Amino acid sequence: MVADVSEHFGNASSCVFPVQPAGSGPEQGFCSNVISHEENFLFGPRVSVSVRKFRPFAEALFGGGHVNTNGFGSDTSFATALGGGLDCKIIPPVAWRFQGDYVQTRFFGATQDNVRLSTGIVFRF
Repeated sequence: MVADVSEHFGNASSCVFPVQPAGSGPEQGFCSNVISHEENFLFGPRVSVSVRKFRPFAEALFGGGHVNTNGFGSDTSFATALGGGLDCKIIPPVAWRFQGDYVQTRFFGATQDNVRLSTGIVFRF
């Protein structure tokens, strides 16, 4: 069983230009900079097998996500992550991990499909 807690930060600029009749003057639009903060709390099974210095694994995680955006409110939704990776043993209790997951959330009534790639050191006890 695996518990995966992650936090993501980001911002994006977007502009909306309403349709205006031809010749009515310069286009007037509204631009906004959206800053968001997302937290995911996922749990589920992970299967792995050791092959010499390598340990490939696959996982299916389920749980919840929460996003907070400036000016657009916040939302909580069901979240899933399907993926796997590879641990490369450095010394017996320490390995280097390469991991990729397909993460899906459903904030504000729409589905978000994302790819999460990560790497780092793993300590086993």
